[in-house]
Amino acid sequence: MTQTNTITINPLPSKTWNWLKMNASTVELREPEQGAQTEFAPAGALTFQDIAGNWPDVETGMGSDLDRFLEPIPGTLADLAAGETMASPALAVFRFAPGATRGSRLLIHAGAGSTLALAVLCGSSAPGAGAAALQIKIKAEANATVRLYLLQTLDDAATGLIDVGAVCGEGAAFELTRMELGAGRLYAGCLADLAGKGSGFTAQVGYFARAGQRLDMNYVARHRGKRTTCRMDSTGVLAGDAFKLFRGSIDFLPGCAGAKGEEQEDVLLLGEEVTNQTIPLILCGEEDVEGNHGATIGRLDERMLFYLASRGIPAQQARRLLAHARVDALAQRLPQALAEEVRHFMEEHGNEL
Repeated sequence: MTQTNTITINPLPSKTWNWLKMNASTVELREPEQGAQTEFAPAGALTFQDIAGNWPDVETGMGSDLDRFLEPIPGTLADLAAGETMASPALAVFRFAPGATRGSRLLIHAGAGSTLALAVLCGSSAPGAGAAALQIKIKAEANATVRLYLLQTLDDAATGLIDVGAVCGEGAAFELTRMELGAGRLYAGCLADLAGKGSGFTAQVGYFARAGQRLDMNYVARHRGKRTTCRMDSTGVLAGDAFKLFRGSIDFLPGCAGAKGEEQEDVLLLGEEVTNQTIPLILCGEEDVEGNHGATIGRLDERMLFYLASRGIPAQQARRLLAHARVDALAQRLPQALAEEVRHFMEEHGNEL
């Protein structure tokens, strides 16, 4: 009989929200099978190779339980040598078959002074229920830049666990552009460990959740090095009875003097039954730091709807146009291969508002 595991994921760095039971989430999963159908299209000097083992020194947003859960699964290493610069992103495609719990791991290494760009698509190979777990760990050596573009389009019947973790050396930069579109239940994590002096992390996160979908997200910027910086921006659309929980934490640890962090969320609500929860958290263990957070949450402007109606655009179509505009704005930041996937997805699901 296949064993079922209960794992804890997406923990806050500090248990601050006990009374709302939002410090972490739990999920039940069967033992993972190896993994997704994969396709890798290298670019420049970036190489892909199979690898065993894990990187225990790289923590992720979902936490140690998922690490242990996926540890038996072999991984793929994307490696760029020191000093190399990629003119265009490479592409990695992970397509998960339904009917089981399947796990895949991707390890990314950017050598000192290199510039690595990688577009990752996580989707389903066929309709149907099942669980898909993809974990991405990144090591950016001194003065390296890693640009990761991540698009998730899993089937609506699937449960997705898409997890990212990065360690940045001195002067290194991790730039994440990420969009969540599919999955009936989606758990997303990201932790950027700004260990090196002057390292930085930026995140542009987008999501489009429709009726019946549940999104649970956890983003952490951990400032350890001096004069480190982070900026996390998320933009989303919630429709029908969709549920979304976004945890955004900036953790200033002792010794990170001169560090600066900022987070901002903008949510558009398109249904009376949506559930929107946002936890902006700033933890200060160092005096000489600067942290800011904010959130804009609202419904469609009635004046805008009236204006569009006066131009012959019905209210339902107007809602779709404005929702699509939000998705398109972030899709324009993605490489062409992923932007095309967004366009196809919205053609199929964009009317589900």
